[in-house]
Order: sequence, then structure tokens, then C-alpha cells
Amino acid sequence: MSARDFALFQLDQLMLPGFKPRVIRRRVAPPVDPRDLALAEQIYVGAVKHLMLLSSLVEHHSGQRQKNIDPVVRKILVIALYQLRFLRVPAHAAVDEAVEQTRRFGRPGAAGFVNAVLRNATRKADPTDLPIDVALSHPRELLDRLERLLGAERAAALCRKHNDPPPTIVRLAKGATAEGLVADGVTAKRHATAGMFVVDGARQALLADWARRGIAQVQDPTAAAVVLHCDVRPGQTLLDRCCGMGTKTIQLWECSQPGGRVFAMDANARRCAALRQLLADRAISDIGVIEASWLKDAAAVLPKAFDRILVDAPCSNSGVLSRRAEARYAQDAETLSSLAELQARILDDTAPFVAAGGLLVYSTCSIWPEENEAVVSAFVERCRQFERERVLTTLPSVDPDATTHCDGGFVAVLRRRG
Repeated sequence: MSARDFALFQLDQLMLPGFKPRVIRRRVAPPVDPRDLALAEQIYVGAVKHLMLLSSLVEHHSGQRQKNIDPVVRKILVIALYQLRFLRVPAHAAVDEAVEQTRRFGRPGAAGFVNAVLRNATRKADPTDLPIDVALSHPRELLDRLERLLGAERAAALCRKHNDPPPTIVRLAKGATAEGLVADGVTAKRHATAGMFVVDGARQALLADWARRGIAQVQDPTAAAVVLHCDVRPGQTLLDRCCGMGTKTIQLWECSQPGGRVFAMDANARRCAALRQLLADRAISDIGVIEASWLKDAAAVLPKAFDRILVDAPCSNSGVLSRRAEARYAQDAETLSSLAELQARILDDTAPFVAAGGLLVYSTCSIWPEENEAVVSAFVERCRQFERERVLTTLPSVDPDATTHCDGGFVAVLRRRG
């Protein structure tokens, strides 16, 4: 299966503005060759990041409104235009492949239309007077929010950085050395944050191998700093609530040894299974993984109280839009309000399990106050037994230097009185 076909299938799975999802009726398997898989991801992620611009170009070069174009054909055109404009694929190759892909995906009658649109795009200039939100492919509501937070110039710079590939940053595991990052075709530069490295040329399989062998894990400095705010001591009992793939779980475990007890909880069965497998690969037996949505439902298999609980809450991902390409299209007020309600419920469910004198650390990878300061302020007002020790918002860096890159995020350290 070609990289382009898998990119189209991945694009089709997403709920994106103006695009009907899951219109392709057959499943497309990922390419076997890691190079083709990497190319598919590059095409799919790039098409999502530049979707508003590419959709505008489809209209411009076809002379038709998007709603009048078959949804599969529109997605094929978006992918082809991304290759033409951003990957500099030779015109004949991009056009011919798009025409053949149109036929392969059951739209033979549209092959001539696809050919004509893309031939137009290779001969004619793109419009130069597009609105800034379209040119940067950031919805107007999101751009307005960023401008209020950062100012117009910095907001535009951040949007441009969102559209670039983010650096791959890894944190060395406790006891590991930089020599473990040596591999053919891979370069590793020290990040400004101690113990972290920017790596180039490392494919997903190699990064997964480093994690399995306890050498390093992919992690941004802002995310790694959250665990430091937990102020973990050896021998403590810890819970990583909403643990995801367990990157912070293992970091907490490293800090709690010797003698610490760590539990990880997540509602997603696939993530829990992946974490259990990683722990088995590393022969780590003193981390318990619990699949559950609410602590009250898992109380029978958990300690009655924890010295530290980290709540890495589900959020809008507004601080990591360079890594979560589709998240930029879900930054509206209704979505944020719904997330804030969920975050409040999670904190209320967690509070009874924090030991007297213990810490509840709330973190998000969001930069919006309504998911961060507002949620924490409302919580300490409801739960008077908790007091704020410190809060910190980190804004995403706009500096192109990968060795100083950091994502955006928020952390609040709350101590239970007693």
C-alpha cells in the first residue's frame, strides 16, 4: 500500500472543519516499509496543518465551492496540493498519482477533474491576498485568542511555528548516558534543559526501542518539569491519574526509588495495555496499571491515600499545537467549556485520595486560563482543605532553535492541609 493512500485514509478518519469524516468505505493498511510510513505521516500531518490554505487553493484552482466537490476527491486534491506546495514533489508525479488514486478510491469519473485542477495549480499562481487565518490555517477564533494572549506579532510567529515539524526531544532515563543515543544516521544535541537531547533522524521504531531498553523517552521539557513539581521522595506512594502512555509514570517511578509505590490509571484500554507491555519489557514490577475512568470506581484496588497525585488532565492541547495538528480546529468556546467541566469533575473525584499534607499536582498542555487558573481557583474554593503552593504557565517558544524549544503548558501544586 502506498504512503499516499495511507495518508488519505488517515486524513479521512478525522473530524475536520468542512470535511465529512469516514467517507472511505474500506480500510487501508499502513505501509510495511518504515520509510513509507514516515512519508505517509509527513503528508497526512502536513495536510492537516495547512488544511485551510489547501482547501482555499482547491476552490481557487477548480473554480468550484468546496461543498460542490465530492468529499473523497477534495481530500485527494488537498494531499496532492500539499505535496506540490510544501514537499516540492515533481508536478508530473503528484498529478499522475492523484489521478490514479482517484480511480483507486472509486471515483473514476472525477479523474479528469482532478487532473485539470492540479494542472491549473502547476501553471497558475496562488492568490496572494488571503486572510491571515486562512494563510496560516488557524481558525479565526483561535487566532483571536492567541493575539489577545500574546499580541499580534508573536501570535503570528507561533502559528508559523505550529506549521513546522516540531523537534524530537528525549529525556534520558535515570542512570542512562548520552552514549546510548548513538545510532546510524542519528544525531543528538544537548538541549538547554539538563538530561534532555534533541535527536534528528530517529524513526519511531528506534525511539520505541530506547524506551523499552530504559535509555530515553520522548518528552518535552515542559512536560518533564511537571514531575519535578511533584517533589517526590523515595518511598512515597504515588498515583499518575490520566497516565496516557505512561511517560510521566516512569519518571515518577524513577524519583520514588528506592521503596516507592506507583500506580497509573487511565480510562483508555489501549494505552493501559501499551504501558503494561512497556513495564514488562523493562522488567518493572512495582508499578500498578489500572484501567478506570473514576477513582471512586477503582478504590477497591488502590491504596486509601497517596502522598502525591498527578492529574495530567485531558485538555485542548493548545500548548502543543505543533505536535497535535488536528487540535487547532477544536479551540472553540463550547469545547473549552466542556473540557473545563470534565477537569473539575476529575479534580473533585481525586481530592479524597490525597493524604493529609500530600500534594495534588494538576497539569495540562493548555495555555488557556479557563482550563488552568480558572479550574484551580474554582477547585480550591470548593475544596477548602487544599491550598495553592504555586502555579506556573509556560508559553510555547517561538525561537527556531530546537535546543531551547519548549511546548506550552500549565502546572498547579496544591497541598492538602493536615
